[in-house]
Order: sequence, then structure tokens, then C-alpha cells
Amino acid sequence: MDFFNELSLLYGTITDFCTKETCPIMSAGDKYEYLWADGDKVKNPIKVSAPEYVDLLMTWVENQLNDEKLFPPQQGAPVLASVMLPHHY
Repeated sequence: MDFFNELSLLYGTITDFCTKETCPIMSAGDKYEYLWADGDKVKNPIKVSAPEYVDLLMTWVENQLNDEKLFPPQQGAPVLASVMLPHHY
């Protein structure tokens, strides 16, 4: 959780420089473009600006971290198997 909070603070420092106008695409150079899909509300990947992508991602991560089914607050409580097993593609 500390890492998430630190990352959120770091992202907050660049929001003035990366806006919908200056960063219209979430990309990693010219060859890679990231599309958003969360598998729940957005099932088919969609193109969003870089700040919108990061906002959606941070919201999604925060919701996952706060989900007591995924991360039970009590020690020894059962954890969903999908959290413990890596996905293989």
C-alpha cells in the first residue's frame, strides 16, 4: 500500500505537464500504445489519453487493494486463489 501511495504522489507531480492535450495517447514510444480495459466496466479495450489511463489504472488498483475478498484484513482469513496464482498466457 505504501508503494501505491508513493506512486500516486509521484504521478501528482507530473499532472500539470501531461494533459489530454499534451499526452493524447498512452504509449511507450512510437511502437507501443496502451488501451484501457478492466474486464468489468470496460470489457473491450478503448483508446484513452495518458492522464485518463493513469487515473483509471490508479482507481482500479485502489479498488483491488481495498477489496477484502482479495486482501482480507484478518490474518489467516482465506484469500482468493486467483490472487495467489500467476496468470499464464
